[in-house]
Amino acid sequence: MPTRTRFSPKAARLAGLLAFLTLLIVAACSKKGSPPDPGTDPAEKRKADAAYNSSITPGIGNVFFEEALKPNAPSQLVFKIAYNEDTLAGYGKINGSGQLQYLTSTVLAKKGNAELLVTEMFPEVSKSRMYTMLNGKKGKIVVEMNHVSTSRVSMSILDFNWETGASAILSQTYFENGKPAAAYNAFKETGEGGDRVYNCAEPQPSDDISKSVDNTLDYFQCGGHAYDTYPALSAIKAAILKGLESARGSAQYQNSQQEIKSLESNYSYLSSLLKNIGGKISGYKFEKSRLAGYLRDLAALIAELKAKLKPDVLLKPFPEATDLEYDEVTDSEIKLAFTLYDNETDLPYTQKPVGVDFALLIPGTNQAVHMETKFTSTVNGLVTFKIDPTTIPEYEKYTSLTARYAFTGDDWNPSKTQDVTLQYIRPKVVMADGSAVPYPLTFESGSKKVFKLVNEDGRDIAVNYNDLTLENSNAKVRYTMLKGTRDFDLTLSHDETVDQLASLDVMYKQKKIQVISAHVTPPCGSAPQIMGVSMDCDTRGIRIKVAFKADGAGILAYGGSGACSKEGTCYPVRLYFMNPGAPQFEIAANGYNVELISGTVNEGVVALYISGCQPGKGARESLDYMYPNYRWQVQLMNRCNKRSSIVDL
Repeated sequence: MPTRTRFSPKAARLAGLLAFLTLLIVAACSKKGSPPDPGTDPAEKRKADAAYNSSITPGIGNVFFEEALKPNAPSQLVFKIAYNEDTLAGYGKINGSGQLQYLTSTVLAKKGNAELLVTEMFPEVSKSRMYTMLNGKKGKIVVEMNHVSTSRVSMSILDFNWETGASAILSQTYFENGKPAAAYNAFKETGEGGDRVYNCAEPQPSDDISKSVDNTLDYFQCGGHAYDTYPALSAIKAAILKGLESARGSAQYQNSQQEIKSLESNYSYLSSLLKNIGGKISGYKFEKSRLAGYLRDLAALIAELKAKLKPDVLLKPFPEATDLEYDEVTDSEIKLAFTLYDNETDLPYTQKPVGVDFALLIPGTNQAVHMETKFTSTVNGLVTFKIDPTTIPEYEKYTSLTARYAFTGDDWNPSKTQDVTLQYIRPKVVMADGSAVPYPLTFESGSKKVFKLVNEDGRDIAVNYNDLTLENSNAKVRYTMLKGTRDFDLTLSHDETVDQLASLDVMYKQKKIQVISAHVTPPCGSAPQIMGVSMDCDTRGIRIKVAFKADGAGILAYGGSGACSKEGTCYPVRLYFMNPGAPQFEIAANGYNVELISGTVNEGVVALYISGCQPGKGARESLDYMYPNYRWQVQLMNRCNKRSSIVDL
């Protein structure tokens, strides 16, 4: 069903009555229990119970539990505990079996109920807040906890406007595993002393109300409200006190001194109280009563009055301005838009702004990774929530989120949800023409190659190449990177005489996206020099011996096979021939074999073998016999196609 609220012209008067009734509901309680056993004085029994409880925990008096929990009640008064001259009341969500599921709020009443400390929990969005009520008026200073994950939490001290729902952040601190963190950075630390830090198992409901209260209070404390009970949370306590102290010293909040002092002292007092009673409630003597009685009627009346303070409106999604299928290649943000309609006129409601709460949750959980409140426009009734998902801590691990929204002040009940899909840029390195980077990729020392970044699916992406860096595994290999706006050049070089292998980790925005395996050969050097040519006969045939010198990488000491262009490096130890009447020399393709018979590729002798040494004839005579009137030439080259002079045989 759509989320609806109603408007009454008596809103101001009802708001005052609402504040008065809210005070009554936490300050009063009927104590009607089962009829006492014959001969038992109820007053004496309560006195004895209080004395017994105080012997277990000094200061604890009578304990009262609601005897009739209402199935599926979103929030019902469950218990009331007397402590010294003060009272702690607990409200909880009741499951379908009439069992306490978890606490939704506690109220610490002091000084004759004129001073209240209210703590509210919203497990649906993993959020809680704490504030004071002095003489029935809610304080403007609010401490808010936002549990981002099982290890991360943010604490904010807010200047909160209860009429509009708007707030300003006075101070904010981030924590990871109970320790202050610089915003949401990536480091991970374990909790101190093995304490549970935010990673709190939800309590299991029980038919024994005293055990249920014990369990839910432990859950309440573990979530960050009892800092003395869970020492690993002491850093949060220090941050809250520091923030409140800063607010107290601000000239802007001189009129809020009593409120701030009350919040400081009472929240420490609550922590101490919860520490003292933790795990002991099931051992106290208690009385089951109809705690609500007339209070139950008042609670219902408050809910009705609360609804009447708001207009009769309906919030409808606005698809034309909504985009919940986020693709980082093409999108810059998630957008969820609504139009607020007046149910009486079926036109956009523009009489006054209406607050809407918005949260992004991890699917299947109540962990919020983003929360905000906005107000509808008084021009067209529109409200639009926009968020860049890449600003969410560890955003890349989420492929989907759940968007939850509700009217501000409804405490997320009722609320609606929509699914959000997320597709992030995952850059990869390709060659400048878009082809894949070969494995391995061969570089000649001193040469450059051009690359670019694209998305993993090959789509072009906007890249700031200033965010690109390399990490090189081979100290002997030097690299130079020239960054452009559309691609980058990479030059690898070294001074070794042998090939070098290097693994280059490509880092983009400080994350490794790929590894380039580079095979870096020595510099080619200058063109080889032929120092002399001789021929003899060998068991393999006519042997042409070519003495040479070559710097850098040396010559390519092999022949070839098949057809070959004269301009290529095929047949790098090359034998040319020209038959009688031919206009030019040709490569003697497939007509000879090559072998380095002495030295190295930088200096030595390479041999060319042609079959056909004739009995009783020398090498030259045999060559002329086999190929009369042919002319012959030899040439050497390196891998850069730098060539020696051609020498005639």
